[in-house]
Amino acid sequence: MELSSPEDLPAALRAAVADCVVIDCETTGLHPADDRIIEVAAVAVRHGHVVDSFHSRVNPGQPLPPIITELTGLRDDDLATAPPAADVLRPLTDFLDGHTVVGHNVAFDLSFLSSESARTRAVTFRTPPHLCTADSARTLIPRSEVGRYRLATLSDRLNLPHRPSHRAGGDVLATLDLLNHLDGLARRTPPD
Repeated sequence: MELSSPEDLPAALRAAVADCVVIDCETTGLHPADDRIIEVAAVAVRHGHVVDSFHSRVNPGQPLPPIITELTGLRDDDLATAPPAADVLRPLTDFLDGHTVVGHNVAFDLSFLSSESARTRAVTFRTPPHLCTADSARTLIPRSEVGRYRLATLSDRLNLPHRPSHRAGGDVLATLDLLNHLDGLARRTPPD
């Protein structure tokens, strides 16, 4: 969902809270052309509440960099029996189909889904309408109140129920908490 102006944000947040899928991917690095998805989670949301979920570890077909093991706690052995991306993409894209996709820095997640889809040719990935909670937070919350717009920082400063853990399942719940918080802020913020 491309916002043409900040004035569109309250309606976009309200629509997302009513019906969306929140997604998070953990990866072997930051570059979709070279790195791979190692875990993906998504929750279907209706009226701010989880109504369905999707989660899978993904065998990247390459060793994990030590920094990723340190960050996520996932080891090569944990992913050895996980399905490859080609087997995860079809059910995941079916789960996303027809919904606005929400994520914290969602362009990162979508770029990896697109890259993995092109690499594996398992599905044709079309970028869905999407909303970024990081961008939304930058619009609604002054930097002086939060310092940084990282998910962990926002979760802590805003005292949200879930804290991100660099694991996809926990991070989607933290992102949903942030989405609901931002929707509340947008509803209370009078237009200029």
